[in-house]
Amino acid sequence: MGEWGRTMKTRARTFDSSRHPLRRAALFLGLVGAAYAATSAGLALCGAVPAAPIIAGLDGDNYYAYQAVFALPLVFGVWVLTAGVLLALGTRGTHRSHALVMASRAWGAPLWLAWVPSAVEAAFAVLGMGQAEWVEILSAPGIWQTLYIGIYVAAAFWAVAKFVLAARDIHQRSRPAAVLTGLAAAAVALGAFALFVR
Repeated sequence: MGEWGRTMKTRARTFDSSRHPLRRAALFLGLVGAAYAATSAGLALCGAVPAAPIIAGLDGDNYYAYQAVFALPLVFGVWVLTAGVLLALGTRGTHRSHALVMASRAWGAPLWLAWVPSAVEAAFAVLGMGQAEWVEILSAPGIWQTLYIGIYVAAAFWAVAKFVLAARDIHQRSRPAAVLTGLAAAAVALGAFALFVR
């Protein structure tokens, strides 16, 4: 048995011996979703509107109010979808709970990083900064614009890397297939974030 096989057996034993991994995975994502809901509610109460384009037909004036309501269902919905992608394209015999745990780790951690800009914006808005001033700061090329965009870019690359690692854990027979599976799961997660989260 090669090093790869021994590593997978060790990971399987660790997974089997850990207590309530699925419950912890759900709690982790629940906290992330609650963080997005809280910052969205703060932005809604301050009268903020999305600076980035939104899906045609949606109400920009109330967007953050809707996001506050639907942030948690969106986080959990994407979790289930990405776990389904990992499971459907992974090695047969993988437990659904294991796929859900791996998807939670891959989705939740980058989501925390991507939450930071909206949390900072919400904090400044609650403290009295107008949205026009916030947009003006980020519109000017410089350190703040670079940092703002860089956080989202880093979160996107981190999500891709984590989903590929999750797929490699599940899809043990073929590394190229694992990479493609991870990319497919990451595309679902990043696509949902880009479409709905502002």
